Amino acid sequence: METQIDKWKQSKKAKEKKTQPEQEELKGTFVAVLIVGGTILVGWLGVFGLFLERA
Repeated sequence: METQIDKWKQSKKAKEKKTQPEQEELKGTFVAVLIVGGTILVGWLGVFGLFLERA
């Protein structure tokens, strides 16, 4: 006979297993956002440099 506490422990373990892969996916998302942000920043600075050079 399974008690309420046993069910709670099993559901807690299942939730812990689910959170691990999500954190790995978020790391990849963060790296992708940094790459895109860096590309935009470099492009913006390049255009701004051209603007200053021609002014």
